[in-house]
Amino acid sequence: MNNTLPDFIAYFRALANEHVALKDFVLGPTQRIIAGSRNALTYPLLWLELPSLALLDKDSTAPVGQRHAALVVLDSASVTNYADQDAKWSSTEALALDVLSRMRQDYKERKFLGFELAGTVLEAVATLTVAGEIGWRFEFSLSDFVPLKYDVTRWSK
Repeated sequence: MNNTLPDFIAYFRALANEHVALKDFVLGPTQRIIAGSRNALTYPLLWLELPSLALLDKDSTAPVGQRHAALVVLDSASVTNYADQDAKWSSTEALALDVLSRMRQDYKERKFLGFELAGTVLEAVATLTVAGEIGWRFEFSLSDFVPLKYDVTRWSK
């Protein structure tokens, strides 16, 4: 994976498109998950929160960028039907684990330099007010080389 923001986003968009049960992909800050109308979304979906980028430079030849982000798997559940909510808790947890297993497999296939499961916590997400959303959120880090190259033509001096 080329470690630019568009390629990072494209990786997760493709991941969502390739999973047979995921129906939508959304990108945005955490606030969009908590507030606003999301009736136009198709559930279940994969939501990528905007990532941060930490830079590492070990030997000044190949800078590495570690992107920190969070993924949320959401589905729409009945606000009053507890059996439906229980089923959605279970199905979205399975989807979140599917996503983690795919990321782990891609790491083993060297599609990026770094990814670890150590410390990964699935956190319950419930916004039973807007679209009856239920799901799981997990934070992660992926590392890969960063295209950090000085271009003299972009400077006036």
